Amino acid sequence: MDEMTDKREIRKRIMTLRNAMPLAAIAAKSGEIVRLLKELREIRESSTLMVFLNFGSEVLTDELIVWGWDAGKRIVVPFCHPESREMAPCLLGGFDELETGHYGIREPRADCLQVVLPEEIDAVLIPAVAFDRRGYRVGYGGGYYDRFLPKVPRAARIGAVFACQIVPEVPIDRYDVQVERIVTEEGIIISGIRSSGISA
Repeated sequence: MDEMTDKREIRKRIMTLRNAMPLAAIAAKSGEIVRLLKELREIRESSTLMVFLNFGSEVLTDELIVWGWDAGKRIVVPFCHPESREMAPCLLGGFDELETGHYGIREPRADCLQVVLPEEIDAVLIPAVAFDRRGYRVGYGGGYYDRFLPKVPRAARIGAVFACQIVPEVPIDRYDVQVERIVTEEGIIISGIRSSGISA
């Protein structure tokens, strides 16, 4: 089985599992994930924090965004350009600046776009279909994060998924970028890369 077939199989299996979760379970587990995220030093000490806007059965991130605003952080969210499959980090000042955009995901309205320089971002919260414990991910197939993450080499890379999305091994290619931390409702997984001097 080749790597792409492997990833497709993982995507199909894990999405079926995740989509079967009741809304109450998604909310409760998301609350625990957000609580753990707020305790991570890389998140707490960030001035500019990039957070994905949840879609479908993903971990709910709005609570983390509100906490970030209350803590005086600059909150940045992705804006996708499907024609180039590139992602722009855009400042978010309030949920009223959002609309349903590409792929049915919330994104900043065109009249609210304030692109932030990648080097200003301290930490990036990353969604996924699945992660393995080495920090490799199976995304949704668009490659947006694989293109974006090399542009923010100093930013802490943190995954946020439910425990059912952790798999034994993700097939990797040379474009795949690892995360340093994966937060699930069951705890924080440290991938082992760039871990010296970084504490949970």
